[in-house]
Amino acid sequence: MYSFVARQPILNQRLQPVAYELLFRQGITNKFPDVSPEYATAQLISEQFLTTPLNKLTGDHPSYINFPYQLLIDGQAEILPADKVVIEILENSTPDEELFAAIKRLKRKGFTLALDDFSMDPGWDRFLPYVDIIKFDLQQSSFEEIGRYISTLRHKHLSYLAEKVETNEQFLRVKAMGFTLFQGYFFSHPQMFKAKRLSNDHKNAIQLLKEANERELNYDRIERLINSDLSLAYKLMRYFNNFRYRANLAAITTSMSFRSIAIFLGQRELRRFISLISITMGSKDKSCELYRMSLIRGKFCELLSIRLHGREDPFEAFLCGLFSMLDAILDSPMELLLEQIPVSSHIKCALMDNTGELASYLSIIAYYEKQNWEQVNTYLEMMDVNEQQMLKLITEATLWADELLDL
Repeated sequence: MYSFVARQPILNQRLQPVAYELLFRQGITNKFPDVSPEYATAQLISEQFLTTPLNKLTGDHPSYINFPYQLLIDGQAEILPADKVVIEILENSTPDEELFAAIKRLKRKGFTLALDDFSMDPGWDRFLPYVDIIKFDLQQSSFEEIGRYISTLRHKHLSYLAEKVETNEQFLRVKAMGFTLFQGYFFSHPQMFKAKRLSNDHKNAIQLLKEANERELNYDRIERLINSDLSLAYKLMRYFNNFRYRANLAAITTSMSFRSIAIFLGQRELRRFISLISITMGSKDKSCELYRMSLIRGKFCELLSIRLHGREDPFEAFLCGLFSMLDAILDSPMELLLEQIPVSSHIKCALMDNTGELASYLSIIAYYEKQNWEQVNTYLEMMDVNEQQMLKLITEATLWADELLDL
């Protein structure tokens, strides 16, 4: 399965790209699909910020993201890294007390804020001290209206962005009016990008949403649900990495269990993550054998770790196996994917360099998948594990994965 996004550059006065607006697409047709703004933004966050490495899409430039009223009120914008995005407040938002509080909260957290398709309604006046950029739609407002409005503003910190610039004459005119940012077909049409995506399991997301809304969280059940879903696991770790970054927490060099991550985030942040995922959930592509193989690998590595070392923290082995096929599933280099999540050096060595004990676990299951018994037995001898013991572990891992997938 694939995710689709369109990217349109935002240029400075020298016509150099300084940012990109990201636009949700549902297929190869380069137009906004018939979905709600809430769904479009949630899907964009889920696929472009919690799955695909963002620098593949925008490089070092920030991304402009449209946020409808309700997602701003719910705090979903706070999921994102403040230095990598510009939050666009959609033009149909109501400038009420709830939105005002949400905007002030975002500003305190260091976000750059833009008013999209600005209507010059006086109801927005009190928001202007907290806003950085005003976007004027040249198809909706005349040059005279825009000029009169700008001349009355006392907020000198504001930057003005002209959107839907379609001619050189329009560009020169708004540039003379003091605009410093420009966007439109005159410079570039939105460019389409396609990337492999991680599918959410509908049943898991529903159950996780239910668990998160219980008065008392059952972290054991939450961990079991996340363990069984590659998409939830990777996206949770991306979300946790963004959370650490926002909270200015020190880098974590070990692989925390999903239970520990859930406890660390707390009920409010966990609910925020799950509500985002639940908006975008769909049926998992059960035909994707790579998902099944990832679950089997994860469980096998966990069971082998327990067999060799007892129950002393087998989660690292499970995570290594679970993520061992991410590069094939997402069609991205493993190094780039692991940069986005907090995993231990042991996992990185195994998945990137094929070194260390965890790499040996993976080698056994990988050679077993290829029916290369000579190599399988070489590794088994090194670990003092016989063939029957290995087959028992693989059978147990396969039954576990198949039960989760209802095969």
